[in-house]
Amino acid sequence: MSLLFTVQQQNTWLVFDGAHVTRSDTRPRLPRAAMAVADFEGAVSSVIALEGSPAHAVALIERRLRSDGMVDGEAKILIHKTRTVGAGYQTLFTAVPLDNWQQTFAWAEAQPDHCLLIPATSLLFSALKPGQAVVLQSGRQISVLALLKHGMLFRSSLAYSDDPDDLAMTAGALGEQIAEDLARGEDNLEPLEVKWCPLLVPTPGEGLPWLDDSLREVFSARSGLAVSSVPVRRILDNAGSEYRSGAAWMERVAGTAIAVNPGSSRAAYLAEWALPYASAASLVFALVLGALGARWTLSAHEANTRSEAIGTQLDGLESRIQSLTARATMPERFNETLQFIERARTLQQGIDPVAGMAQVRDAAAGQVRILRIRVEEAMPAGAPVRTPGAPAVAEPTLRVDAVVDAAQGDAGMQIPTFVERLRRAGFEPVPLDPQASGTASRSVGGFFSYLLRRPSAIAPMPAAATGATP
Repeated sequence: MSLLFTVQQQNTWLVFDGAHVTRSDTRPRLPRAAMAVADFEGAVSSVIALEGSPAHAVALIERRLRSDGMVDGEAKILIHKTRTVGAGYQTLFTAVPLDNWQQTFAWAEAQPDHCLLIPATSLLFSALKPGQAVVLQSGRQISVLALLKHGMLFRSSLAYSDDPDDLAMTAGALGEQIAEDLARGEDNLEPLEVKWCPLLVPTPGEGLPWLDDSLREVFSARSGLAVSSVPVRRILDNAGSEYRSGAAWMERVAGTAIAVNPGSSRAAYLAEWALPYASAASLVFALVLGALGARWTLSAHEANTRSEAIGTQLDGLESRIQSLTARATMPERFNETLQFIERARTLQQGIDPVAGMAQVRDAAAGQVRILRIRVEEAMPAGAPVRTPGAPAVAEPTLRVDAVVDAAQGDAGMQIPTFVERLRRAGFEPVPLDPQASGTASRSVGGFFSYLLRRPSAIAPMPAAATGATP
């Protein structure tokens, strides 16, 4: 439901509700939230130039008005705007008789719903920017407020009656006064942008122009200013009579910032005004949340479906693992079988002592005399050796103990020839210290020992463990 817009026009109150207007000779009781623009019948609005501090403006204005005889009793001074001019300042004010002010203020606060009370002069000023002016035609009263670059102008005239001739005379006189004020000022170099706002103008007779158009032309001709009309619309009253009004433009200009109500009342009015927008925003927010909720529900459903599928796959994998675990049990006597295989592999890869003896015999023919051939067991690196001076071997190896036969072969070449023949037979002879064996004690010169290995049969050993080559 829209807010009501109420305007005081001399002793009459106009209540605008959309395209409908209602007249009341007394302050009306408003059924819902409203905005009331009051001219405070008997109030004085003007622009006054003062010196000193603007904080003393109220007292100075009241003293000036009393000395000029414009107010008799106590008055409520409303300061609409204060602008610094030179060494002093200009103040746009409205002086309201105290009784009138109290009654109007109490009426606004006593409404069953929120009601903003806005002085008409404040509303006119809020519609202006520097270089602009506005004319308010409200019944028999025509008011002009201009906001210049360095000052303000305010003029207001009340016609003798509602007769079009009296109103035209008043508009013409007011236009001449504004022209004189601009001629005396410093801001007459740039033309003013003037707007005309008719509050409520009845439909003219057939063939006659609208009253606000006629008055606007008279004012423009007398003031020398170009005047345009604010947006207006057609409205009807209770009797079905048609009018033209700029009340909608006035309602758009008005706001809580220029209201004279307490802060709590203005906040309540703002809440009432924003309620439809807040409801729409809440509805949109609820729809968005609903859409997000539906999307999250679908996503959760899809996630649950995927989770169930993954759970089924895991159950199948666990079943397969359990079946494989049962099949992976070691058979009985596995270790014994493994040892047998390892032993067979060692024997297969080890040296053949019979074939080795034949090869050693062939290598020794006519050169040396073989004393002993035996098989040395595998002895990995780091293990304690059974024969001092013997290198560590990774697999069984032949050991040859022999002595030089001085009666055979070339003198001094028996051992080199024997070693060369062993290498050609596929052995890698490794010399041993013959003094480390028990045979050495029973031998004379020419005794030697070799360890016959196949390639890669001997593990790395320290240099100190290697015997010297005879």
